[in-house]
Amino acid sequence: MKARDVAGFFRELTPEVYTRETCDGFKFGDPEKPVKKIGVTWMASMGVIHEAIRRGVDMIVTHEPTFYNHWDKTEHLENDAVYAVKRALLEERGIPVYRVHDGWDFYPEYGILDSLAKALGLERVAGQTMKIRVYECPNILLGDLALKVKHDLGLKAVRYVGDPEMEVTRIGLGIGSLGLWENLKEAMSLEADCLICGETIEWQTARYSEDSSVALMPIGHSNSENPGMKSLAEFMKARLPELEIEYIETPDPFIYV
Repeated sequence: MKARDVAGFFRELTPEVYTRETCDGFKFGDPEKPVKKIGVTWMASMGVIHEAIRRGVDMIVTHEPTFYNHWDKTEHLENDAVYAVKRALLEERGIPVYRVHDGWDFYPEYGILDSLAKALGLERVAGQTMKIRVYECPNILLGDLALKVKHDLGLKAVRYVGDPEMEVTRIGLGIGSLGLWENLKEAMSLEADCLICGETIEWQTARYSEDSSVALMPIGHSNSENPGMKSLAEFMKARLPELEIEYIETPDPFIYV
């Protein structure tokens, strides 16, 4: 199998994605390269690339950009030393990088959103918008919910905005960067008590949360989406048995003291 055949697998899986402008597709490397072993990860950071090399990976399937902007445009990075080192490493090892983003965020059952909900034990959908889904849950105090999220996802720490003694019966999920002010408003329109998201804007969304009765729990972009990429690795294993598929965790970049 070649790298382009893996790309064909994703094109057949979500053909509608490729009928419009999308960030999905090859971001680096030769589509004609023979592939036996694939590393599936949230982001092809330098640490992940080195781990992929250590494992003998022929191709990386990633969810997020490799070159620091949504479209992986590199013209403005030609004189950037960090970009040069990463590109040289990929070139030296001949590792193609293929991005699966738009086709996987909301893919049923296995995608990013459904995998996060499953990891948190959320099943009963109370309502949803195009980007936010709200789940019913047994009554739990906000402080206890934070500890549960930390445990369920194996996180170093969890921070939140809100009264730790407030009761939560409806939880909104906003994967990745869907922790903006409008996303919190969407969750509020569906009577959520708390929005769990990846990233947020502190001066806007966090302060709006503080001034409202709806809590905000930004757990980190990679932390909110790693479960979905682990699911993708298992999904690919079942459907591409001729390939060796390994999940490579993209760790939280922050150190907590």
